[in-house]
Amino acid sequence: RDGMLKGRACADGRPQRKFVSKEDSASPTVSLEGLMLSLMIDAKEGRDVATADVAGAYLHATMDDFVVVKLTGKTVDIMCDVNPDLRKLVVIENGIKVLYLQLVKALYGCIKSALLWYECFSSCLKDLGFTLIPHDLCIANKLIDGKQCTIAWYVDDCKISHVDSKVVDSIIDQLEEKFGKMTITRGPKHVYIGMELEFLTDGRVKVLMKDHLEECF
Repeated sequence: RDGMLKGRACADGRPQRKFVSKEDSASPTVSLEGLMLSLMIDAKEGRDVATADVAGAYLHATMDDFVVVKLTGKTVDIMCDVNPDLRKLVVIENGIKVLYLQLVKALYGCIKSALLWYECFSSCLKDLGFTLIPHDLCIANKLIDGKQCTIAWYVDDCKISHVDSKVVDSIIDQLEEKFGKMTITRGPKHVYIGMELEFLTDGRVKVLMKDHLEECF
């Protein structure tokens, strides 16, 4: 957030719309009401809160369809620099280098990638003993040492809370064992999906979006 541009290469999932309906590719995200309620519970119970970002989240999920990606031009050269074995697969179409590859992971941009990541992450939480809330499928709870531990997530941004900081440490360790090193924020102040959060000592939580609005302008 230093004023420089951010970019990423991604698949163009639009041609997949002919084969996969929106109903079969839609992924849940935490509701605003559910997130706000969980923040109030965190503040009221004086929970230790951690926010975490899973790096390259979609690439942890396996693509469940036969999906071919077509690379052209400079992108082909970049891929061949990364993996020289691909050079023998390059073809020329209308004078342009072309490389066809089958996806084995849920690449960003494919229309089912978000849903595949959701299924991957929620399955991991279930394996750890968490139970998804039926009316908000991106909030999960587990009783640990007689107290509730809550994980709320919006795609790859997670919020983990429990009254015991050691429990939060343990959950982070278990998630990192599965998904690799995460970007973690601890303490009373967090920036989470555009919101500035501050947990006060009197059982309240303050939510601001000033910086987010300034970025929009």
